Amino acid sequence: MVNMFDMLKQASQIRKQAGKFQKILESKVCEVSSPDGKITMKVNGKMEMTYLDISPELLSPENKLKLEKLLLQTWQRAQKEIEKIIQEETKNMLGDFGNLPF
Repeated sequence: MVNMFDMLKQASQIRKQAGKFQKILESKVCEVSSPDGKITMKVNGKMEMTYLDISPELLSPENKLKLEKLLLQTWQRAQKEIEKIIQEETKNMLGDFGNLPF
C-alpha cells in the first residue's frame, strides 16, 4: 500500500515532469508552407503561431479569397504537424512514468 509520503513525492514528480513537458512543447516548432509556397508559418508545441510570411502578390484585394483559403490550409497543415510532435513527446514523457506505482 502506498503511504501519504510516497503519494506526495509522486505528485511532486508529476508536477516537475509537467513543467518540463511544457518547456519541451514551447521549444518544438514546425514550419509549414502552403501548397504553392506563398505562405509560410511556424507553430510551436503550444499551438501558437510564432511566424507568418505571406507573399506580397497575395496581398491585393482581388486575391482575398485565395489568401483566406491558403491561410486556412496552411494553418490546418501546421496543426497536424505539431499534433504529431505533441503525441511523440507525450509518449516520451509517459515512458518516464512507467515506474510509478499507480
